[in-house]
Amino acid sequence: MNNMTDYILYSDGGSRGNPGPAGIGFVLNHGFVKSCDGGAPIGEATNNVAEYKALIWGLENALALNITQLEARADSELMVKQLKGEYKVKNAALKPLFLDALNLSKQFEVCKFVHIPREENEEADALANEAMDALEEVGSPIVSYRTADSLFDFESGEESEEEYEPFTVDEPQTCGFEQGDEKAEALVEDEATQSFTAVGAAVDSNAIEEAQTLVSTGIYTLTVKDHFDAAHLLYDYPGECRNLHGHTWDIEVSVESSQLCELGMVYDFALLKKDLKSVLNRYDHKYLNEIEPFDEISPTAENLARIIFEELSQVITQPEVSITEVAVWESPIAKLTYRVV
Repeated sequence: MNNMTDYILYSDGGSRGNPGPAGIGFVLNHGFVKSCDGGAPIGEATNNVAEYKALIWGLENALALNITQLEARADSELMVKQLKGEYKVKNAALKPLFLDALNLSKQFEVCKFVHIPREENEEADALANEAMDALEEVGSPIVSYRTADSLFDFESGEESEEEYEPFTVDEPQTCGFEQGDEKAEALVEDEATQSFTAVGAAVDSNAIEEAQTLVSTGIYTLTVKDHFDAAHLLYDYPGECRNLHGHTWDIEVSVESSQLCELGMVYDFALLKKDLKSVLNRYDHKYLNEIEPFDEISPTAENLARIIFEELSQVITQPEVSITEVAVWESPIAKLTYRVV
């Protein structure tokens, strides 16, 4: 599972005229590496509508990369506070967009909304402005911007800051998706649209569930093989192997994941080979009994497989990728496998 702080989404939207010609932009980073970004013109819209559409587009791209934990940052304090449950959503144009963003956020294991200063969001803002100037999509998004609005679109209208009413409860509010669907309905507050949005949320949820059935939930397994030559003897072994002798050990390693990275891979074959080689180099053309921990435990195939497994676990730190087994071949017809159950 990926670390939440490893994946950060920046989104921004703006309008020239409010309402007026509008654009949206997002940047999705994995640590210090950009996973994807995008900017798109969205026609006539208000600032707040543009902010929501930028966030929704960014969330769609994060889901397309199979990201499970995400920190979504935006400089729209009002949007962030709505999604965190601190402000109600009263403006008709924002209600369906709020529900869209909320439903998308539920598809992550964790989705944290964070307000940031405008100066920390310059790259997403620049993409939004570039798209407005070019009147076309810019950047390198995984999922292109959908010009169609939410299924539950309303007539656009600018909302003033006064239309956001803080909740007056004693305990701090958390994100609606952490509290259940009832919170989403409570946030979309006026009675005339409340039943409508409740139906909308159900339809949206069904659409999401139907789409998810099309996505494979299987496990990918990746296996590589390498070898090393070394000498050893087995302590207290009642046979010839108690004497010094040598082997060419073939080591087979398998890793697995239910997720693919942004390149469509479980884990790069070349990288896994390099990781395995870095572990085996410690033993190659050596006398194993002089190397920890085999100076204290017998360097049997069983112990060798377990120690290599543990050492590789320290090398392969990609959270969503796990080592499933290490196999040691002492000869072309003799194989021992170690796995964690």
